[in-house]
Amino acid sequence: MSLHRSSAWPLTWLAVALITYATLHPLSGWHWPDHQVFSWVLPKLGQEYTNDIIGNLLGYLPLGGILCLAHLRSGRQAAWAALLTVLGCMALSYALELLQFTLPGRVPSISDWALNTLGAAWGALAAVTVHALGLVDVWHRLRERWFIPQAGHGLALLWVWPVGLLFPPPLPLGEGQLLPHLRIALVELTAGSPIQAWLLPEDPLQLWASVHMAVAQSSWVGWIETLTVAAGLLLPMCVACALARPRPLRLILLSGAVLMAVGVTTLSTALNFGPEHAFSWTTLPSLVGLLLGALAGSALVQRTRTTSAWVGVLAVLALVVLIHLAPGDPYYAQTLQEWEHGRFIRFHGLSRWIGMLWPYVALLWLLARALGRDGGGDEAKAPPIP
Repeated sequence: MSLHRSSAWPLTWLAVALITYATLHPLSGWHWPDHQVFSWVLPKLGQEYTNDIIGNLLGYLPLGGILCLAHLRSGRQAAWAALLTVLGCMALSYALELLQFTLPGRVPSISDWALNTLGAAWGALAAVTVHALGLVDVWHRLRERWFIPQAGHGLALLWVWPVGLLFPPPLPLGEGQLLPHLRIALVELTAGSPIQAWLLPEDPLQLWASVHMAVAQSSWVGWIETLTVAAGLLLPMCVACALARPRPLRLILLSGAVLMAVGVTTLSTALNFGPEHAFSWTTLPSLVGLLLGALAGSALVQRTRTTSAWVGVLAVLALVVLIHLAPGDPYYAQTLQEWEHGRFIRFHGLSRWIGMLWPYVALLWLLARALGRDGGGDEAKAPPIP
């Protein structure tokens, strides 16, 4: 039995989560549907707009391709993989269309369900074609040479890391600011109950506000930005070095991380503040942070994968602490409000949640690698340069 773990399965679940979020957005206003309105036979809309047709087709196409590849990598025959993929996507789309009966402003449609199914079938067809051409086997052989057998989830982390950067962070590369959102969620969940005062006492909130004010008025603001950028860049580099075998590949992945960090952060800034401000994030502290992160990452090229994993754990902890110490930024708050009000409609939730959760998922993967709890052991030192 192969010890290799495919990245197709975690990417599949990520695609399912994205589609579910986009279909049921804004996930509020739930109500039990009226029996006169609810119908197991979904009604067909009298009019369809071009963007709805394209969105319904393209929304399920990646899911169909990734899910079919996951089945193929699990050893299923092409016909069974395609059939299971189409049936699974059909069931998911139908269930989500039915759930739209419980949301205000959402109209279930059998035409949407048919378009979703068609998009998934196209994706499955593309995956079967790629597999028939032998490209999947080529990738499998390259992966055996380039990466450790337990690299599936780590590769998925590297694939989705740039997506989280599209959501405007408080500081460049500053992912993982989760506590404020958890605090707001707890306040809303326990509103009007005595549990609220027990879960969120007033003094810790005042203490947290005092810490933010002290940081904002101190001379540490520039250093916090520098160290946040350095930790945010070092973290994916640690993931790359913890799963890559040859040193030349490590160098390529580290260089790609720097290019991706600069490119996606510039794109995010341009989307949120306009193209003329695309490089406004390149302040002196940010540039110094990029340099420090790149230097720290290059030092891992000669280290063992276990050492890289432990450095990554420290990088996650540093990033989480630093990003929660970052002082408030009115421009960031304004941009966040624009995202919340649908400037990037529906699919903005993908990058938002990835940006908040990615460091914590990376922490779990790095801990498993560092402790050898995923069946891979230490994998010892990186092999010499060919």
